[in-house]
Amino acid sequence: MPSIVSLALTLSRASNLPTVWTNCLAAWTINQSVEKIVGQTPAWHDPFLFDWGVLGWVLIGASFVYSGGCVLNDAFDQNFDRQFNPHRPIPSGQIKASRVWAMGILFILFGGGIMVGPASTSVWWTGLLIGAVCLYDWCHKKWVGSVWIMGSCRSFLWLAAGSAAGAETMNQVIVGSLCVGGYVVGISLFARKETKRQDAHQSGSLATLLLFSPCLVILSLLVLWNHLDPTRAFLLNLSGLFLGWVIVKAIMMMKNTRIPGSIGQGVSMLLAGICSVDALAVSLFAPALMAPCYLAQFSAQILQKKFAAT
Repeated sequence: MPSIVSLALTLSRASNLPTVWTNCLAAWTINQSVEKIVGQTPAWHDPFLFDWGVLGWVLIGASFVYSGGCVLNDAFDQNFDRQFNPHRPIPSGQIKASRVWAMGILFILFGGGIMVGPASTSVWWTGLLIGAVCLYDWCHKKWVGSVWIMGSCRSFLWLAAGSAAGAETMNQVIVGSLCVGGYVVGISLFARKETKRQDAHQSGSLATLLLFSPCLVILSLLVLWNHLDPTRAFLLNLSGLFLGWVIVKAIMMMKNTRIPGSIGQGVSMLLAGICSVDALAVSLFAPALMAPCYLAQFSAQILQKKFAAT
């Protein structure tokens, strides 16, 4: 019988936590770096000048909120899992459903308390984040449009993290949150095919367009900020190409139905790719922080070998 810690990590989809951390890092960084004039070319910021203390609290709080949402997901899905995913902790008898409910609620309350307490995130954005997480857990098996709620969870996470320490939410953070949210909706559209055992070809062009939306936005910003220094322009192009490669490789993998579990493998690759979306965002403002984003992506892929991402 697995230990309670191992079960908690499994229920929490621990392999996705690095993507939560880079979401927080990117949003928090950008909201300290943006210029007051939206059309002004952003300056190159030194991350060593940032107040890193508050980010630690944001990371802890967001991790617990995300973990709580994933745990509650298993609690809501226990009847579905008994039929389609009997290996999950509840249907396999590894843990009682009542404990899963209690764990999920405790994690969310604890994480939310840290975010609005020591991290000083906006009560409004944090409340919307928790509300979206709980709403998705409740309705995602009942309503096909719930994929948009899933995307909103990441958008609200970005906005909550960006508001840390009472910082004003700037337009660039809102744009970034929409890009991340759209990317996650694209992942969810493909992941739905895994759950329903359908062909990934049926996901259509919308999912693909949403996945590439961060790259398209960056191309637009390169045109808007046409006086960006060569170093950052190179890094933006390089990171955009890398993200595009991850997306194309994952889509090709999911369309190869001859490989068992190909959709799940492709979805897992796209989930780790959230870190690349964040790296793309920070390359505009603090390129030095691209490194921890890519390290987080590598860590997520390693953790996926132990803890399922979906």
